[in-house]
Amino acid sequence: MYQRLIERVGSTGKVIEDYGGYEIIVTDNKEFPWFDVFNLLVENGFQIWIVKENDHLQIMSKPEVN
Repeated sequence: MYQRLIERVGSTGKVIEDYGGYEIIVTDNKEFPWFDVFNLLVENGFQIWIVKENDHLQIMSKPEVN
């Protein structure tokens, strides 16, 4: 999953593994593959939050717990 995210994000952001989830820092809002990244995370059972930190949007995700 981590490698798939890195491939999808490419040079438009940075992917960091974080306690079983992922933090994705978006560095290029216009070219970032929003749909692909959200779809990959949701289809693999992750919850998603978006925050703004230091002028960059960050996608925070964690596995959904049932």
